[in-house]
Amino acid sequence: MKSFKSYFYALLVLTVISFSYVRTQQMDIYREIARSQQQIMTVYKYLLTEYIHELDVTELTTRIIDSMLSNFDPYTEYYQEKDLEDLSLKTEGEFSGVGLEIYMYEDQLTVVSPIEGSPASRSGIYTGDAIMNIDGEPTAGLELKDATSKIRGKAGTEVILTIKKPKTGEVQDYSIIRDVITIKDIPFYGMVNDDVGYLRITNFSVNTANETKDAIISLMQDGASNVIIDLRDNPGGLLSSSLDLLDLILPKNLELVSTKGRAGKSIKNYKTLNNALIPESINMAVLINGASASASEIVAGVLQDYDRAIVLGSQSFGKGLVQTVIGINQETALKITNSKYYIPSGRSLQKREFIDDDLIADSSTVADSLFQTKAGRSVVGGGGIAPDVIVKDEGSYPLAASILRSGAYFKFVQENNDQYASIDEVLADNELMTKFKVFIEENDISGYVDGQEDLKLAKEKLSKKDEKNLFINNAFSVIEKQIEKTQSAMFEDEKEIIQRMIHGEFAFYYNGYEGRYNLYLKDDMVVLKALEIFADESQYLSILSNTESTEVASVNN
Repeated sequence: MKSFKSYFYALLVLTVISFSYVRTQQMDIYREIARSQQQIMTVYKYLLTEYIHELDVTELTTRIIDSMLSNFDPYTEYYQEKDLEDLSLKTEGEFSGVGLEIYMYEDQLTVVSPIEGSPASRSGIYTGDAIMNIDGEPTAGLELKDATSKIRGKAGTEVILTIKKPKTGEVQDYSIIRDVITIKDIPFYGMVNDDVGYLRITNFSVNTANETKDAIISLMQDGASNVIIDLRDNPGGLLSSSLDLLDLILPKNLELVSTKGRAGKSIKNYKTLNNALIPESINMAVLINGASASASEIVAGVLQDYDRAIVLGSQSFGKGLVQTVIGINQETALKITNSKYYIPSGRSLQKREFIDDDLIADSSTVADSLFQTKAGRSVVGGGGIAPDVIVKDEGSYPLAASILRSGAYFKFVQENNDQYASIDEVLADNELMTKFKVFIEENDISGYVDGQEDLKLAKEKLSKKDEKNLFINNAFSVIEKQIEKTQSAMFEDEKEIIQRMIHGEFAFYYNGYEGRYNLYLKDDMVVLKALEIFADESQYLSILSNTESTEVASVNN
């Protein structure tokens, strides 16, 4: 009995010592935080009270916070009220407004497209219409985000848009009652051929899983025995939405994702909750590229880990950090990274470097290594998802990109759509590219040539010193003529991709997203590669059981 008491007292003493040690550590941390806060507040106080100019307190506070957060990963952000509205739109998939996609072209607020079924579309506003005023206030000089904010508002309230029609020049006021607008995460789904269904997911919001469910059911009813999920250029969104989507594909009670915080401490584990909607007999492909991130990578990575789908395209972005939003007050919040995602194979999706090591108190991290899928295929962590089949475009298209940035495809369609009755007539026009070449020359649109900006700066600098030097002027003239030749050659070199972009813009004008996707899918190299693999069951199964390498094939556009 005595020995038991001795043991009990010894255990009690150890417990008290351990608790005291932990408590002391916590107190040390809080003392350090208090000292740091005092330093920051002292500097802040003297800036506001002693600086030569009176400072805007709100603006200074915002800039100090932004400067502080610039040392961290790009997903740790300070949100003001307008930023919180944008975050809500991305995650909730809806907003209150009139339902217009708008674009600022040459300082003119222009309608790209009214959302189908929205108050704007019911009011008779169309693609290409110019928005001259919002509630009587001219839009000239407005930033796009400010115009968007003015058009949006509480559901049930009125906004008056003054619209100028592009062809007739007619100007008219449209009184529109705002409503709740739901953003579609799946702008298009359909059958690519008799047995392959395709769906394009552009974002992960609360709507994604239900939209995907409806699309999959429709595709299976149409006879799809193979399904392509296109996640290219999808930046992610809600983790819960990606998990709900995986719940439609994988059997019940499978591990999906775990999150781990400081020192690898497990925070949460997620599993499938329901039986799969999609039967195992349906073969699947997931398409990704360098702009596929976060929730997109989770879907692609989990399906790859369970060998449930082949992944095609190019290496994904590598965003495997988890954020939580902490409210500071009613108008502001802090979105802060607090953990990492890990998928079933045990690998992290996150790129290795996302914060300066000097800021980290404990830098003893273990690098991700080689992992295996359920079938034993080797996969690598720590940098996004490597596709099973690499299909990447080796080309560079500076002119096509410049045309896109300038909005010229859109403007050309607006100026020339009255020449055609349908997309078929556009596709049959052999003079289309000649017209477009004249159009971009008249609008002074050119592609970037390496060294072009340096040449411009050098010319300006030397001209100031000796603008009458004939030798220098002639030398620049020779180089500029060579650039002009390069620009002309660019058009010929990029003719195919430029024509594809023009056709796509016309297809969107006549038939919306469905028209654009139906046109693009016909010559999409990644989709065509997926179709090739689906057509050969042995090749499909071979990829999913290949234990040598994840890089099975490479195709160039």
